[in-house]
Amino acid sequence: MKNLFFIPVCLIFSLVIIGFNPASAQNSSGWRGSNGDGTVDGFKAPAQWPDQLKKVWQLNVGESDATPILVKGKIYLHSKTDTTETVLCINPVNGTEIWRTVLNPAPAITGPASGHPGPRSTPTLENDKLFTLGASGILTCIDTRSGNILWKNTAYTAEVPRFFTGSSPLILEGKCIVQLGGHEKGIVAAFDVNSGKELWKLESVPCTYSSPIMMKTIKNMILLYSETDLLGISPDGQLLWKITAPAQRMFYNQSTPLYDGTLVIMTGQGSGTKAFSLEKKDGNWEPKEVWTNAELGVSFNTPVIKDGFLYGNEAKSGSLYCLNLKTGEKSWANSTSLNRFATILDLGKVLFSLSANRQLTFFEPNGKEYVELAKYNLGDTDVYAAPIISGNKVFIKDRDLLTCWSIE
Repeated sequence: MKNLFFIPVCLIFSLVIIGFNPASAQNSSGWRGSNGDGTVDGFKAPAQWPDQLKKVWQLNVGESDATPILVKGKIYLHSKTDTTETVLCINPVNGTEIWRTVLNPAPAITGPASGHPGPRSTPTLENDKLFTLGASGILTCIDTRSGNILWKNTAYTAEVPRFFTGSSPLILEGKCIVQLGGHEKGIVAAFDVNSGKELWKLESVPCTYSSPIMMKTIKNMILLYSETDLLGISPDGQLLWKITAPAQRMFYNQSTPLYDGTLVIMTGQGSGTKAFSLEKKDGNWEPKEVWTNAELGVSFNTPVIKDGFLYGNEAKSGSLYCLNLKTGEKSWANSTSLNRFATILDLGKVLFSLSANRQLTFFEPNGKEYVELAKYNLGDTDVYAAPIISGNKVFIKDRDLLTCWSIE
């Protein structure tokens, strides 16, 4: 689940006061950052962690669980404002609005999902084009320079997952690749980024909330979770392989697929963690199971991989844990309950976890033991969107507010 971005007359004064330079800001152009792996460059841990974070500004941006993105000194977010799904462009220095564009009437969110009325999908930005997926599956392309809508696709809105559309777009080789539909008529489809023309469609893929990613270690391999399987797909829409991965209870494979080299890690379905090696034999890809850890896995959280270890928030209590990526064995598991809805990020020499109950934790990337560096409670409004971290600033989107916090 995912959404958000801002400039005034006193810009120079503001830069001096809050120490944020948009020109040197870390870009986060889509779900799990510009690299798609939860890594953040440029973070410098303070010599001494403060007792509290400093609130720099706060803005009501509308209702959503969608993660904001930050590109070239502007924040972009997708939310429900009044009765419409809307994209906002915001100045990160002071929280002022640069432009807003109404996309479409907001769908009525009913049933178990009614407590989350806005979009869930993180926008993706490339070459001055912003791609959004609304809660009902409307795909829209917006010109970020003007805020004008370039094209829109409403062809796959007849069915949505139980908790509505939550997957985020992947931009690859001039294509916008998305999961659409629901359980009965789920698809993966690619659209031309310039015209919106449908280029290919892979049918019978029950739609989930997980987002597709492109492997950087194996050429022409997209990883995607459906409700029932983990899939390998080529950029032209060919199914290369699949591993059965039925979701347990109501998890619907919330996690984004993970990989390390040719190792693919399957977690997020509520039944532990498995690792598979990908090997090509006689021209065909064959996934082979390497290890299984039935004890530890995630539900509404995507882990990060760092230096041979996997770090995540456990599926039931949200407590932090670490697995050895080579063997799958537990390296450590902290006993402190957080929340199974959580975000975990790699900040370099520091790891970061933000749970839905606003517990913000900084800890060491340590494969031997849990070493906590700092912990902050940022209020009592639940947070389901992932944060943006740029320099010493943390941007957090809760139900309807975007807040900039400073670590100083």
